[in-house]
Amino acid sequence: MIAQLESLEYVTQVLPTNVVTFPKLQQGISRISIGNIGIDTYSKPVLLEEVLEHAIHGNNTHLIATVNAQFYVLAEKSVRFRQCIEKAEYICADGMPIVWACKAFAGRHVPRIAGVDLIEDICRQGAPLALRVFFLGGRPEMARRAADILSQRYPGIQVVGVNCPEFGFETDQDALNTVLAEIAHSKPHVLFVGLGAPKQEFFCNEYIRPLKVPIAIGIGGSLEILSGSLPRAPRWMRSSGLEWAFRLSQEPGRLWKRYLIGNVEFLWSVTKWRLHA
Repeated sequence: MIAQLESLEYVTQVLPTNVVTFPKLQQGISRISIGNIGIDTYSKPVLLEEVLEHAIHGNNTHLIATVNAQFYVLAEKSVRFRQCIEKAEYICADGMPIVWACKAFAGRHVPRIAGVDLIEDICRQGAPLALRVFFLGGRPEMARRAADILSQRYPGIQVVGVNCPEFGFETDQDALNTVLAEIAHSKPHVLFVGLGAPKQEFFCNEYIRPLKVPIAIGIGGSLEILSGSLPRAPRWMRSSGLEWAFRLSQEPGRLWKRYLIGNVEFLWSVTKWRLHA
């Protein structure tokens, strides 16, 4: 299948040097370990600087993983997922429990860089660069609405594709080839993938890297928030680590297991690692 798509690979747009200049990429960013997952110590400004530099000028795929407690538990249980996350070029703390664990168990402060915020930051700072973005996944009406809202909010952003394939498309060779061909022909600088973890990370690692889309980021259900379909938790709840409680109150039937059981599993896993470290 990949061989069929080789002719669709592309080299990213090279902008004239007078359009935008980037500072020299930061060196010495460390990746600290909290058990089976590492977290990068990037500040958000430095991360955005590097991501946009690679988005415009890169010729291979850099994957951004936004790690929360659910990711940690999945990585604890799945060697395949753990290895997939380890290959990510950028691993951010998307969730205060991860931030607290880094401080308590590794003695390092890392900033919280939430995926939903990162989408807006990339679009805002990428707008003057005519950044080309593609949205994959989510519900059709929400994905399209989110794309329209971001285009209006950040003029200059070029939404070159919105595709909401049917569930299980990756197991249908024809459907998969159609999606990959559309992405390749659209030539995005950044691909936002809302297929849910771990599927979105597996998908990017297996299928997007060969296409050499410069930046790929798994965004989970962020399109529902960006489209306005789901309100986001108040800022004080986000900063105090209670955003999960707000989300649980919105969809208790779907999320109770992830948060009530998953949070306990996270605490047990990270504590067990620290005791045996």
